[in-house]
Amino acid sequence: MHIISVLKIALISTITMTAFSYLVTLLVKKNLIEPYWLNVVLFKSKMAFRPLGWVLHYFTGIGFLYLQLFILKLLSEGFLINGFIIGVLEGFLGILMWHILFKICFKPKELKLSWYYLNLLGAHLVFCYTALYCINTLF
Repeated sequence: MHIISVLKIALISTITMTAFSYLVTLLVKKNLIEPYWLNVVLFKSKMAFRPLGWVLHYFTGIGFLYLQLFILKLLSEGFLINGFIIGVLEGFLGILMWHILFKICFKPKELKLSWYYLNLLGAHLVFCYTALYCINTLF
C-alpha cells in the first residue's frame, strides 16, 4: 500500500477512534480521551488541545495500521471477523502500552483504569473497522 494511503487511512481511523472516545466520555461523564491523557502523563499538561498529545496519538495510529496490514495477510476471514480479531488484539496491545506508560511515568489519580481500558478496547475496534472499510472501499 502506498505511504500516502497509509497516512490517510491512519488519520481517518485515528479520528474515528478519538470520536468514539469523546462519545463515551459524554455518556459516562469520565474523560477517556487518549490525546488528553497523553498530554497529562507525558507533558504534564491538562490542556485539551495541546498538539503534542494529538500528534503522538496520530503517529501511534500509523504504527497500529501497519500492524493491522501485517495481521490481515495472515487472516482469511470476512470483514466482521477480521475487524474483531485485529481490534481485540490491538486493543489489548494498546492497554498494555498504556499500562507500561503509567508504570514508567505516573497514573493520574482522577483516571479510572477500568473505564479507560474498556474504552481503549472499544476504540481500537472502531479504529480497526474504520481502517478495514477504508482499505476495502476507498483506497
